[in-house]
Amino acid sequence: MNITREIAKRTVETSFQDLQGGDVEYSKTLAMSALGAMIAGPYCPGGDIITRYVKRAGGTKEATVPGAGFKAPVEMAALASGTYAHATEYEDDSFPEAVSSYTLFPAILALAEHLGSSGKEVIESFVLGYEAQARIGLACRPARKQGYMVLSLAGSIGCAVSAAKLLGLNASQTANAISIAASQASGIGYQTGTMAHIIEMGFSPRNGLTAALLANDGFTGKQDVLEAPRGLFNMITCGQVSEPERILLDWGKPYRINEVGIKFYPCCYHLQRLIETTLEVKQEMGLAADDIEEIVVHVNAFFPTVVQHPEPANEIEAQFSLPHVLAIAMLEERVIPAGFAMDKIKDPAFADFRTRVKTIVHEEWGWNPHGWVPEIIYRLRDEHEVVRRPERVRGQPPELLGFDECIPKYRGCVEGVLAEADIARSIDLLKDLEQCEDMGELMRTVAEASAKGVSAG
Repeated sequence: MNITREIAKRTVETSFQDLQGGDVEYSKTLAMSALGAMIAGPYCPGGDIITRYVKRAGGTKEATVPGAGFKAPVEMAALASGTYAHATEYEDDSFPEAVSSYTLFPAILALAEHLGSSGKEVIESFVLGYEAQARIGLACRPARKQGYMVLSLAGSIGCAVSAAKLLGLNASQTANAISIAASQASGIGYQTGTMAHIIEMGFSPRNGLTAALLANDGFTGKQDVLEAPRGLFNMITCGQVSEPERILLDWGKPYRINEVGIKFYPCCYHLQRLIETTLEVKQEMGLAADDIEEIVVHVNAFFPTVVQHPEPANEIEAQFSLPHVLAIAMLEERVIPAGFAMDKIKDPAFADFRTRVKTIVHEEWGWNPHGWVPEIIYRLRDEHEVVRRPERVRGQPPELLGFDECIPKYRGCVEGVLAEADIARSIDLLKDLEQCEDMGELMRTVAEASAKGVSAG
């Protein structure tokens, strides 16, 4: 089976008419979630650095950098927007493939604006790009144990597929785009809690766009680069590729966008159910932080390889800190970005609560990012004990959120950045995205940080 060429062929042959109604509707919800984070990200840690970098590079003003008030070449606009989106840690993920919808939209929206693409073209390019990166992620699950951040590694290829579709490349050109993207695909899981982790989601759309634009101009690469004995799959998995034939056998049955879960808390995916469970226990029992003697969380061997900052030194480390997120849940009314600020990290009450959170790692539970259940024990000062074993969290499949249910998340990202009229207009455009004839209208609506009265940088 020639996987590289067949992905390219299916990308070319599939159109908007081949998608199911649910695929279209959920794509619009995910687009809104991603765009909200792209708009909020310039004001997160590291956002100002990326803004300065992209502005200093200059170049043709081809695509909007949402919320930041300037334009850049499509590749650089995508680099900025991808980094911004990841900086919020709101990215929508799917497991066990470990890829994100947020990786694709910075590339798709930048190129779609530049080309004057329609909303239908955006949706079809997203579904196909996501299918490519997700099926690759499923086949290459062993790469995560080797230390790769599959989200950005497979994401480079997914972005190349989406860009190739928007550009209207033929099957051979699309295979070349995949090949060129594979040479750039990387990402290191160990980087969580640093700015380097944040920018990995910016590299993928930049790399994917570069690959597709080069292929469009005649650049070539090995058209079996994914599955060849010395190709990408065998390289990143040390020869332990998991059923690569299923990439094609399962393609679109159904599309993997239906396995994407939406985050509600701006921190690591693996902390979401722990936060939600703690908030539920707090409300059910009327607890205050002082009522907690300690919280003991039992996890598998994978968990501490990502959630690796028990005592955070900065805002990004706090997004990967189990003690800190549980401190927010118990000390604050809501778990929102403000809870990860330096004043909270340094707050004596937060520092004290973090010492009351213990993590117990069970090597015998195995090393699996997905399919295991944590145990949380809340030990109260009155000697009562509450035990919870959360299997999932709100917004995760199979209970997918509808468009209207996701509007509060979008508003939480963009209020204070965009003017209210622009917020309302952008929601209307996203809700009827398949009716949009020119994506430039949406991107112009979210271009300026008008409510703050300033542009990033």
